Amino acid sequence: MVTAGSRLIRTMKSLLPRQAAALAGALGGRLRFAQPLPFVFAAAWLACRPPAEARTLPFEADPANALVTALGQRGLVAAASDVHWIDATASTLGSRLRTSRAILRAHASSEPADVYLATVRLSPEGRVLQLDGLFNVSDTSAVDERDLTVQGEQAAWVISGGGRTYSVQLLDLSGEPASDLTDLSRLQRIQHGLTNLQQTGQRRGIGRRAFKLDPAAEKVRLSFGARALLIDADGRKIKIADRVLEGERFVSEQERFVARPGNLVTWAVDRVRALPWFGSDRMQAVKAVAFAGLDWVERVVGSVTGDDGSERVKKELGDLINAPVSEYTDPETGFPPPPMAPMLSPALDGEGKWRALDKDPFVLTNPDAPAPFVTSFIRTDQKRAYSQIFVTLWDPRQVALHTVSGTVEPKSATGETGTGLVPRDPAVISRLLAGFNGGFQATHGEFGMMADGIVYLPPKPYGATVAELSDGSSAFGTWPNDETVPDTVVSFRQNMTPLVMDGQINPYKRAWWGGVPPGWTDEARTVRSGVCLTKEGFAAYFYGSSIDADHLALAMQAARCSYGIHLDMNPGHTGLEFYRVAKTGSLPEVGHKLDPQWETQGDVRDLPGYQFLGRRMLRYMGLMNFPRYINRESRDFFYLTLRHLLPPQPLHFEGATTADGKWTVKGLPQHGFPFAIATATVLPDGTRPETKVRVLAVDPKTIELGGKGKVVLSVGPAAKGSHTLRLGAAGFEIAADGAPGNEPVLAAGSDKPEAGSVAALGIGPGGMLYYAVVSVARAQPRDTELLARVLDQTQASRRLFLSAPLELALGGERDLAGHPVAARSDTRLLTRRAAPGGRRLFDSTPIVPPSVWYPLQAKRVRYFRKPKPAEGAAGSPGATPAAAPSPETP
Repeated sequence: MVTAGSRLIRTMKSLLPRQAAALAGALGGRLRFAQPLPFVFAAAWLACRPPAEARTLPFEADPANALVTALGQRGLVAAASDVHWIDATASTLGSRLRTSRAILRAHASSEPADVYLATVRLSPEGRVLQLDGLFNVSDTSAVDERDLTVQGEQAAWVISGGGRTYSVQLLDLSGEPASDLTDLSRLQRIQHGLTNLQQTGQRRGIGRRAFKLDPAAEKVRLSFGARALLIDADGRKIKIADRVLEGERFVSEQERFVARPGNLVTWAVDRVRALPWFGSDRMQAVKAVAFAGLDWVERVVGSVTGDDGSERVKKELGDLINAPVSEYTDPETGFPPPPMAPMLSPALDGEGKWRALDKDPFVLTNPDAPAPFVTSFIRTDQKRAYSQIFVTLWDPRQVALHTVSGTVEPKSATGETGTGLVPRDPAVISRLLAGFNGGFQATHGEFGMMADGIVYLPPKPYGATVAELSDGSSAFGTWPNDETVPDTVVSFRQNMTPLVMDGQINPYKRAWWGGVPPGWTDEARTVRSGVCLTKEGFAAYFYGSSIDADHLALAMQAARCSYGIHLDMNPGHTGLEFYRVAKTGSLPEVGHKLDPQWETQGDVRDLPGYQFLGRRMLRYMGLMNFPRYINRESRDFFYLTLRHLLPPQPLHFEGATTADGKWTVKGLPQHGFPFAIATATVLPDGTRPETKVRVLAVDPKTIELGGKGKVVLSVGPAAKGSHTLRLGAAGFEIAADGAPGNEPVLAAGSDKPEAGSVAALGIGPGGMLYYAVVSVARAQPRDTELLARVLDQTQASRRLFLSAPLELALGGERDLAGHPVAARSDTRLLTRRAAPGGRRLFDSTPIVPPSVWYPLQAKRVRYFRKPKPAEGAAGSPGATPAAAPSPETP
């Protein structure tokens, strides 16, 4: 809001009369003054406002019973035996000045139990005078916390469901370890402390550890020994102190991380929203009024100035405005798609046309491949010509999409938390291209989220879904009325119902797209984002700074989206950042001094020896904590990586000519894009000019053995050897002969270099198979060394050396030298299959009215049946939930 207001003030000053400019200057001063107000308001509310639910209690001799009575007034059921006092009784004066803490287990009617931290005022005699604060420190809606055990400021309990115990939680009420905050700035530590104060009643927070039992146990007993937690899980003994001291193979600790809080505005909004006397609906109303007022002012100024948005486009894109415009679609790759047809007349320069980022130093590219990204913009609102929607589009055949759960969001119903971090595996992060925001917070719908096989929130029926499949494809679709997650789905993220499906806007007739309280008819015009799958199978990210859901949908239609999803909204929560990661000292030169407004460079945290370049999608994108997704993040996000494609990097040997080592993909039986094979010829040893090595590269993502597609390659019968090459569902594999597997053997030889080898195979990065064969007829002792040197160039790690060449035929017709090959009946055929790319998911899910999908999406998340009160104690204050025996469908 402040950014847009500042832009408005600058425009008014330059174009309106002197008096209006003076007024604008005064308004600008007020806007600048207002920037820290959300932080001030939040701090004041947190520090000064008394808890809304603090109540003086009737006399009760037993303090535990008094606390149970107080909880009953708040609709919670607890047992006095489940109340554990942490602090000693205060003195006469101290009882007026400080509170005592108790940790306990309680539940609402028919709900699973949670663990609470209560702050109360006790008399010197130990009588409860007042319940000051109550904080849910487990806060899981779908599982049951049981067997609370306490010693000093250490507390532990188990999480159970379906009759089994899955994990043990351990709290340190003395506070978080100081080491958890080392990555936070001084201001961020203040923010984090105030968040702790709101969520736990103590600024130092609570130290949290979680341990997963493997296998899950039927009976678990907890106790504290000398500075250690003791666990008996079905007789398996586990001892935990600062680390697991005993029973390591039966338990694994789940890492927890503290991510950076958002900027002051976004952080303050979340803190105020969490206040029980304010809440989400009031916050939505405040934002809706503010957005409506800002929109009115912008429209007035736009009508006076005639602003068509052209200057803003230049400022937002910077030097990218000069990137080459793609005037045509490559017939071989189909990328980029046709330009977006402008909707407003006259069109701005470059509007709707795709600009390629293949020369961008911030973007990693594959050799001799199309640009992984193109970008453009379009205007969709006739009444607001100054407003644009920017689009970044990529080809999922070249770019893979992944999901990461944040360290806080989405708030899991089982207490599970994510890493909030792109994996620090060099094979992954060195291919990192970009990151962008996920969907709404869990409080706004609990929409489904799974990352790397871990379900943080189960899928909601009829939820708009983007998923990563086991073959690496990016899939988009509407989840059916079935909670089952298919085996082919590795990760997914949902948000509301689809905004666009099969070209139709809002097919499920949703009336609320965020930004206003439910029931309001006007949609807030603010920052909104989205992601879509186009008709050609490409994917695109959309970002507009002053738009509603309808105009976001129109932009998706213009980009030829067949399925579109509305993602998160509001400045600070939305945005895309490009990254390029490489070993220290090997990043490319940018060619200019970095603009700190939207460009940066630094070391990759938690991965020594690696650096990154980073740039926002737009110069003035209001994205908090830039650079955001290269660091640990509290909210979920998507990240993009560059797939390994053919051709690879050229092979190079000293003394070779420029033609040697260059890969060829043209004229080969590819039968589609990405390319399935590539060939090259190299001279590895300048002292032996007559001895060349022919090399074949094969992409396993594009072929299958004996399929129905066109033939890419044929392989003759395999010889005998200690190790074999096979092609399975996971790609090529070299293993010892006789290893488990039913796949036919394609080649056999030795996994060690042996004298007399005339050919060799190796599996390199991305699973690419490389086959090298000496071109001369007679083998020489030094040929094995030549082959090893060639495989070194391909970075192949697993290798197989052959005493005789493979009988290969490209397309089943010609050998690597281009000579015809006679057809044989005993050859293995490798045929073309569709490579991972953009896919539709659940395309048979029907369109149903809101009366069907809304009640299903409005249900709270449940993994297990609601617990029943213990037998003989139903409805009593001492009733405790029983174990839930079986799952149920939400």
